[in-house]
Amino acid sequence: MATLVNNKIYFMGGSRPIPKNSTVWSQTHQYNLSDEVFYLDLSSRFNIDSPPFTDLSDISRMPFGSEKGSTVLGDSGQRIYLVSGLQQNMATFNYNASDSTLWIYTINSQHWHTSGPGTHGTLLPRRRSTATIINSKNVIYIFGGRVELDTGSSVFIIYDDLFTFDTNLLEWKNLSLPNHPSKRSHCTATLMPDGRIIYIGGVTQNNPGGDSIRILMTEIYIFDTVQSTWFFQTANSPDSVNIGPRVGHTAVLAPDNHTIVILGGTQSYGEDQTTAYPVFVLLDVKSEPFQYSVPTPSGSIPPPLAFHTATLYQDYMIVAFGNITNDFGPPIDTSADIYLMNLSNPSTYTWVTQFETTGTGTGTGAGTGPNWFAIIIASVVGVIIGIVIGIIIIAWRKRNPRRVNEPLVGEPPN
Repeated sequence: MATLVNNKIYFMGGSRPIPKNSTVWSQTHQYNLSDEVFYLDLSSRFNIDSPPFTDLSDISRMPFGSEKGSTVLGDSGQRIYLVSGLQQNMATFNYNASDSTLWIYTINSQHWHTSGPGTHGTLLPRRRSTATIINSKNVIYIFGGRVELDTGSSVFIIYDDLFTFDTNLLEWKNLSLPNHPSKRSHCTATLMPDGRIIYIGGVTQNNPGGDSIRILMTEIYIFDTVQSTWFFQTANSPDSVNIGPRVGHTAVLAPDNHTIVILGGTQSYGEDQTTAYPVFVLLDVKSEPFQYSVPTPSGSIPPPLAFHTATLYQDYMIVAFGNITNDFGPPIDTSADIYLMNLSNPSTYTWVTQFETTGTGTGTGAGTGPNWFAIIIASVVGVIIGIVIGIIIIAWRKRNPRRVNEPLVGEPPN
């Protein structure tokens, strides 16, 4: 789970798979969860080989091991909201370590707490793997998700409901609206500047207890948070290119505000996590129908990843951690690395190894060299000043002619 707070990306929780031949492996204990809290500092330049992490776990450790939840930043950047997910007791390894589906981390105090007194409405039932965003009005939108053994349910169930939590009013709502999508978990949610939320990918289910079914990437559902309405669209894909269905992928909105950058994912979920292809996909949502494209980015391409994080900062998509997938079975390994994609040039997205910052948190962050525009302006201004001074000196000399052998001020005598 990753959350951008000013010029820091906060990471919370996570997991590592337990080998199936381990004596501690069981159907309900397949992963070792993490209760760590740390951040990546984006205030200055760095190379991906030595990312500037700061560990806050000693003072900010989570109340439980956590994964498959969602974190969003609210209250003018003062608090991180952790919505649902797995909660594992770090001593006993039992799940459902608390009764709360919402936990709050306050940035300044670096402490965790629940939403507390005053919270009201229809509470979100326990679940994980939801598609969650927060809008500019500090309302959290939580769609879908699932329950199974690791969330205390003996029956595998995927949901199709949409809940909201208003962080200002501390109010939960279950928005039961027509034309909503089928049951979904592991889909991405991308918030557009006009208030639409675009949901991509994931899996569905016909009936409780049934198998999960991969959702076609061309089946796009959109929720309009302004009008509170659902609508469906079939996206176009390039001829002869199959955009494979997937889970564990990420989707970020590029700086142009109409291109969704989709990275990674796996065709299957569980022990086997084969790579979903194409690994790098763009969805143009500027006009309807939405249009997929499959360009090849330049630079040194990272290994195929699933269940990683992707965060947009300035012109960079910052990719962290996840599972390294392959074409034939279980993940090769978990990734401990950071990868950077420069999104400043829509025609050529580039994987880079050096992070550069403008220092504003909202600038281009391209980091391709000096600010040539500023240099040109400064040079032009300097030339103009020089011309003006020259004209003044010539005029003064015409009015004040000197004798042939009289030195100028500061000039040595002959």
